[in-house]
Amino acid sequence: MMKGKKDSCYRTRGGNSTKGMTLATVALSMFLAIFLFVPSVSSADWGFSMGEDGWNPAHTKRYDFTKIEFFIAGVPQNAGITWSDTGVSKFTQTGWTAQTVNPTYVSATGPKVTDTMFWNSLFTGTVPKDFRLDYLVYDTNNGSQLKLRYGISMNIKNGIPDVSSNGWTALDLKNLPSYNRTPAAVPIPPTVLLLGAGLIGVVVLRKRIHI
Repeated sequence: MMKGKKDSCYRTRGGNSTKGMTLATVALSMFLAIFLFVPSVSSADWGFSMGEDGWNPAHTKRYDFTKIEFFIAGVPQNAGITWSDTGVSKFTQTGWTAQTVNPTYVSATGPKVTDTMFWNSLFTGTVPKDFRLDYLVYDTNNGSQLKLRYGISMNIKNGIPDVSSNGWTALDLKNLPSYNRTPAAVPIPPTVLLLGAGLIGVVVLRKRIHI
């Protein structure tokens, strides 16, 4: 079931109604919103907005969560795409922050979410025709347990997501792929290099004077 509006789309995760819940309730309680920020360019910052409310794929159990990991999936169509700046930002839950650990991995943490939280995901690189993002949801207040794992996929036409093709897929929690969590090397700022070169020059000059 889907609701559409300009530059965005909404998808429910519960396919069937559960006891005590109507289809309309399920549809309103869990959805995915996606839109491109910069649909008119071929290579720039672009992204989408999405939300998570902690319900499992069957929509029979809900988890509070305090951490989400985001991975640009290692598929051919994602080649050349990296996170922009902090990658994930503008959380609707106060106290949540994100850190770009490496070009394909962002880790976000914050206070326990007991309802739905939304955020923006921003990328750099040519806007692809197809895009894939994996995200993992944890309850770190309960032994850092991995509760949910989803794959978000979208087909993009003329810089705008095709509402009929945007979707999520519940992924296996046990057989996880080898996600790259290695921190990116921190480059040395040019000013530090210049300062170091200047200090070396001073030392050499003093030695020559003493000689």
